[in-house]
Amino acid sequence: MSRAALWGMVVLLSASPAVAEQPWRHLGERDGMTIDTRTDEDSGQREVRVATHDALPPDTILATLWRHEDYPKFVDFLQQVDVLRDDGDSKLVYERIKVPLGRDRDTTLRITRTHEGDGWEIVSTAVPDEGPPPNPGYVRVRTSRSVWRLMPAPAGGTEVSYQIRTDAGGLLPGWIIARIQNTAAAKFMRAVLERARSAAAH
Repeated sequence: MSRAALWGMVVLLSASPAVAEQPWRHLGERDGMTIDTRTDEDSGQREVRVATHDALPPDTILATLWRHEDYPKFVDFLQQVDVLRDDGDSKLVYERIKVPLGRDRDTTLRITRTHEGDGWEIVSTAVPDEGPPPNPGYVRVRTSRSVWRLMPAPAGGTEVSYQIRTDAGGLLPGWIIARIQNTAAAKFMRAVLERARSAAAH
């Protein structure tokens, strides 16, 4: 697996609930995206926020984000994605995640989308007691939360932001997570936007 794929894998393994209003610290720019971070003083876990502008409208980006069954086609660390239930604006999704540095992970996520004016918010939260039972071959991700926001920009296109607070679980050392985390969220956002642009061009 490539280093880029590993970065993306670690970001999506899991995320814990939002940090209580800690100040953001700007890390820099990457491929036209701004990257900020903040740390929960109690747990020491880091939250990453990536933001950018894209020429596509919010609904077009949402279409890619909401086709979870397609993720393994452009997110190569995802071993399996099963949509267990689709209630329209809410889904229950089971994922198996390849981990080259340890045991593979699995997780069940409740994913909801909310229409905010002409934009969207997509929230993903782990629900470890739903979906398939724990498998001894996988480390179950039990805590997870990430948020996508797609808001129309005044001059056209979309202001895109993605926040995730990671905790990969298992035996991966915290210093590895911290080092990878700075760029992983931006790489995942770029993959989603490239997929959305490709779909819009056909």
